[in-house]
Amino acid sequence: MSTSPQSTPDNTNGKFTYYPVALGVMTTVFFMWGFLTCLNDILIPHLKTVFELNYAQAMLVQFIFFGAYFLMSIPGGKIVSKLGYKKGIVTGLIIAALGAFGFWPAAISYNYYVFLLALFVLATGITILQVAANPYVTLLGSAKTSSSRLNMAQAFNSLGTTVAPYLGGLLILTGASYSLPAQVGNAPETVQLVSTLNNKPLNDIKPALEHAEPQAVAYALKNIPPFIYEKLPDTLLLEQAERLSPKLLGTVLGDIPTDKKLFILSQFSAEKLEQLSPSVLVQALDNFATVSLTSEQTQQFQKLKNTLNATTEQNMQSYRDNQAKSVQMPYAVLGCILLLLAGFVAIFKLPENRSEEAKSTANTYRLKDVFGYSHAVLGAIGIFFYVGAEVSVGSFMINYLTLPDIGRITEQAASQYVAYFWGGAMVGRIIGSALMVKISPRKLLSLFAIINLCLLTTTMITSGTVAVYSIISIGLFNSIMFPTIFALAITGMGALTEQASSLVVMAIVGGAVIPFAQGFIADSIGLHHAFLLPLVCYFYILYYGLHGAQPRKTVEQ
Repeated sequence: MSTSPQSTPDNTNGKFTYYPVALGVMTTVFFMWGFLTCLNDILIPHLKTVFELNYAQAMLVQFIFFGAYFLMSIPGGKIVSKLGYKKGIVTGLIIAALGAFGFWPAAISYNYYVFLLALFVLATGITILQVAANPYVTLLGSAKTSSSRLNMAQAFNSLGTTVAPYLGGLLILTGASYSLPAQVGNAPETVQLVSTLNNKPLNDIKPALEHAEPQAVAYALKNIPPFIYEKLPDTLLLEQAERLSPKLLGTVLGDIPTDKKLFILSQFSAEKLEQLSPSVLVQALDNFATVSLTSEQTQQFQKLKNTLNATTEQNMQSYRDNQAKSVQMPYAVLGCILLLLAGFVAIFKLPENRSEEAKSTANTYRLKDVFGYSHAVLGAIGIFFYVGAEVSVGSFMINYLTLPDIGRITEQAASQYVAYFWGGAMVGRIIGSALMVKISPRKLLSLFAIINLCLLTTTMITSGTVAVYSIISIGLFNSIMFPTIFALAITGMGALTEQASSLVVMAIVGGAVIPFAQGFIADSIGLHHAFLLPLVCYFYILYYGLHGAQPRKTVEQ
């Protein structure tokens, strides 16, 4: 085999890029597909609530989205081979725009599977972008700086994933919320009540609650540690819940442990339930439907559902309908932006970076030829496990952070923490891009895998603040993994670069398989300990960095 001749002036002098303008255009493309991909982390809890899904059913969002990578990467590779990098990128942007526009009829139909169809079309466009843009960026400079250059471009991908949860949380997670006035928490009565709940025995707690104002009670119940609830009898909590207005009770329910919350609501009359905000009831019922209940709790849940009157159920359904439609405008705007970006790329002059002879040579090889190169095959497996772990952590994060014993926050507030998770990835890629100019990519990959193993283990064996910040920190050390594994997998592949790239992009199907499997585990043993599966993924990434990424042979020059 002979490697594809490059049109760059000199591919051995270590220059970062020969085409700064072209690289700038590519960073915009990377930003957009990062933004679109990360919006799935907002869609999952949103659609889970709208359509009353369990964790496994909700993970169909990622299964369909990343399954498109597996099904469409080979056709995408053929499109890029036939059209070239520039036209391939334009085609991917147009197809992604069509998928974004598909969310409008999906919301009107109020059908989960129509949403999934629109996601598949959107993912097909992004798959073509992945096949074209990743290898293209590696060819815009010397081979020595390809990993650094791809990390820099992926940093803008991470910028998109950082912005998406923040904007998506504001525009899509639009459930009504009510906050207690700041002065309530500073009032002497409230401070004393919180101290009593934390430090005093039950005999002192009962009179303190009975004499406190309702706002002070609500604030105290929201701010005590979850384990304090263990010493509060269900009947005492029910008495206090009956004292609170529907608005105050709505602020507290999300912070009460599931078993006690279920007991309280199952004792309410139909009239009391009707007074609660539909968003509060919908989220509570969604919580009950996705946790393991004892036989007694199952009876309480059934009693609660039987108590709901027609008006309450109608209000809840209207809330779900409005929530489904809240995705229409954001995705329509994204579709328009994608079309504008496609037009911009189409009229912009981008270097092809390959001669006609090189195109002809590359087209004589097939995907099966890649399997003779172990570092490329093991790299594809590494991408499978990495994307699976990354998507699992990001997809479950909102539901995880809203758990009473973890973050005890609303979905909209949790979406801001998802932005920190992806923001860490952006910062890490900028730092990693600089570090890998002087440090071996394999060594840095191995080090970051070890750190993430420690962080994931920590979040599984702890709760509260420690669990929250350990899982968010994983994003910082995820940062370099995808672009580094990708660059290592196609190193020395020459004329087989496009085929190797297609195989690696196919492996992104890990983002479909691993989260879906974790959904089943979460439905069985609970979300907290279901992160065992991503833990296995990071062990493989450590192996790849230490041993698997070393090329045994390369395409002959």
